[in-house]
Amino acid sequence: MNLLVTLALLGGLLIPLAPAAVWAWPTEGPQVILRDFQAPPTPWGAGHRGLDLGATGSTLRAPLSGVISFSGDVAGRGVLTITGPAGERVSLEPVATDLSPGDSVTKGEPIATLQGGHCAELCLHLGLRIGERYRSPRAELGVLQRAVLLPWAP
Repeated sequence: MNLLVTLALLGGLLIPLAPAAVWAWPTEGPQVILRDFQAPPTPWGAGHRGLDLGATGSTLRAPLSGVISFSGDVAGRGVLTITGPAGERVSLEPVATDLSPGDSVTKGEPIATLQGGHCAELCLHLGLRIGERYRSPRAELGVLQRAVLLPWAP
């Protein structure tokens, strides 16, 4: 057993451990989040329903194994949606792909080419929808979100 796990079990660890990644990182290059998930205040309200991931190349890899449930244009951008084994839907945009609904993909395999986007630099918008709710895919990517302490005012 490594020292960090031993310290965690003994309660001696003062910093949180990053969760283990369940998904493969879909973009090439450093693992960078350019824009974070921002839940809308209402189901139809404005927000940012995913993560914008930086990329240094155009090859995109399947973050998880599953079946393509959508492949096409939405508002002029190429979108690819993978439905995972638990019914979760993972959307990637803007992309170009030859995959079609019903095609199976394996985690880590090349699935699409990243196109231009809505970021100042090359980026992929990665969304996660479970049931009818969007949520951040940080945990599946193994990205720890640090807590931010705000000033306390009595």
